[in-house]
Amino acid sequence: MKNIINFLTENFLRIIIFEIIFMISCYVLFNFTTESKFEKKETLSLLISIISIIFAILVTFIFSKLFAEKTIRIERKKEIDEYSLKITNLRNIAYHILGFHDFWKFRDANIKSAVDYHYPSLTYEEFRGYDLPGITQFTHEEWTEINEKIYSTSGQAYLALKGLTNGENNFSFYQVVNPQNYSLETIRSYTEYCNSFWYLLENSDDGIVNFNKVHNYWLEPIYESYSRITGKKNKKENLKEEIKNLMVLFTTSIFEKHYYLTKLNSDFFPSIFKHNLFNLFIFLIILLASLFVYIIDFSIFYSFFISIILVSLFVANTIDLFVLTIKSIRTELEITEIFKI
Repeated sequence: MKNIINFLTENFLRIIIFEIIFMISCYVLFNFTTESKFEKKETLSLLISIISIIFAILVTFIFSKLFAEKTIRIERKKEIDEYSLKITNLRNIAYHILGFHDFWKFRDANIKSAVDYHYPSLTYEEFRGYDLPGITQFTHEEWTEINEKIYSTSGQAYLALKGLTNGENNFSFYQVVNPQNYSLETIRSYTEYCNSFWYLLENSDDGIVNFNKVHNYWLEPIYESYSRITGKKNKKENLKEEIKNLMVLFTTSIFEKHYYLTKLNSDFFPSIFKHNLFNLFIFLIILLASLFVYIIDFSIFYSFFISIILVSLFVANTIDLFVLTIKSIRTELEITEIFKI
């Protein structure tokens, strides 16, 4: 319903013009055509021939535009895939950090143990109290207890990394190549998860929150994923700072670019196709109706009346197609879309 309303709003002027031309055509044809001298078969035969030619031209045009649009989307998808591989490598980093018991030991508290022991199925969205389908809602007393047991923002950061891995625990995180597609909603969620973990790293004492207690052997997968994302190598001494900068890179650049390009590719029916398909649909109705009227033996009055209506619809739709063509030429020559970001 929303799409229909948007279509009517965007094409309000075209619809008005269509109706005016249709009424003018009906008025002229009904008043200046003699019913007794009207030749139904000759008129409809000519109408069917013209519509068939226009229909064929429109179909050819739509398919040519379709192939051109597909080429653009394939090139756009290649860029999306590059960002998707970076996102997958970021999720690999999150997966391995989640497994570091020593990293999550902040003084006398172990955040990982606290969350996994007390609330193993708790999600980031539940802790944040988001009103979403399938999300458990806690009372204020329940949330206060949870917040205390998982150590507030520290536990939230742990839940954020769990969200970044989608709660998965499988061998895919050890694969060098693991191509995946990410939806718009997923990217929005990942952005918030990264911000939450960045907040922990940014506002924590380097003497407490660091990777110094984690053995280099377990850090190797993180180094490799980091190198695949940035093209640079990392060292244990500045790993916390680099991970923090990585979160900033994703939230301010990679996620934004991936989201923008994916949204462009998510529009299954660009406006040029919607408008031309509407004209094509009207011509198809006129063509089929003309065939039935041509074959069926109506009375002279009904044959005359229906034929005039069909001719008037044809005139109105043809003029509308002409208006759309002028508009399309201006749109096609005005290159405002961002192709490279």
